[in-house]
Amino acid sequence: MTQQKILVIDDDPAQHEILDVHLSLAEFDTLHATNSAEGFEILKDSTVALILLDINMPKMDGFQTIEILRSNPQTRDTPVLFLTSLDRQYLKIKGLELGADDYVTKPFNGAELIARIKAILRRQSTSSEKFALSGDIKEIGMCDLLQNISQSLKTGKILFSDMDGELIISGENIFYVRQGIYSNLDGLLRLMLLEYGRFSVTYGEFPAPENEQVIPVIKALLNGVNEIDQIKMAVEETTGQADPFLELAGNATGNTSIDILKAKFPCRLITLATTMSKPLMWNVYNILKTIQTKRLTVLPADYANEKADHSQKN
Repeated sequence: MTQQKILVIDDDPAQHEILDVHLSLAEFDTLHATNSAEGFEILKDSTVALILLDINMPKMDGFQTIEILRSNPQTRDTPVLFLTSLDRQYLKIKGLELGADDYVTKPFNGAELIARIKAILRRQSTSSEKFALSGDIKEIGMCDLLQNISQSLKTGKILFSDMDGELIISGENIFYVRQGIYSNLDGLLRLMLLEYGRFSVTYGEFPAPENEQVIPVIKALLNGVNEIDQIKMAVEETTGQADPFLELAGNATGNTSIDILKAKFPCRLITLATTMSKPLMWNVYNILKTIQTKRLTVLPADYANEKADHSQKN
């Protein structure tokens, strides 16, 4: 089987050595360029599966480079992963807006980098739809994402596939938001509290469903951030953890809203709160009250690591 080629464009020789080791172990064929001009010359004669692109380079930086790549029919659809020491939210958004597929900061974890590369290549091979903007919501943050699209004065539809959510935003207003079966401000709060997984944005004309509540972006973010902060503070004060795993203390808690979901245990507190049917704030305080009455047990902080290790072994 022919190895897929990865082009590394970076002005740091040490990064090339490190990346060559990780990519070779993952059975990729690595091509190297120390600047963008060298990279363009390589691309004239070679088709690559993905480009690892540094941002902070002399003469031509990564942002200028990706603009040229995206304007060239030969490289327009070639995935680009920014690999850089610059860890600033607005730079991540700018990179994604220019057409980058992901963003990893140095120093990086080799296993995570390879996993992200493989995820990009899987999406590339299984999806023909091209998004105007996509990425990981943890890397960008919900507030920054919504503000950025709002300031662009475009109409955008955001899909949060891992959180079963979607949102339509146009200019200063959110016209539609859903997380699972929840909509309007409660749906937005659940998305802001969960805030994990991939998102993708497409721009165009998207008619909002009838009778949906129009939510000003700034108001939604101010109110949302305030409520999320209250929730996180209350959870940590009660449990000593930001988002602990919970277990039933017995066969049931006697709380119908929680017991109907007992098959989910052990589960994270935030996951439970966003799954329960009543308004989010009510759910959180209902759970905390049940913890205080000792009908729900807070598992040790290292339970999450033990659970992850067990899953990997199996």
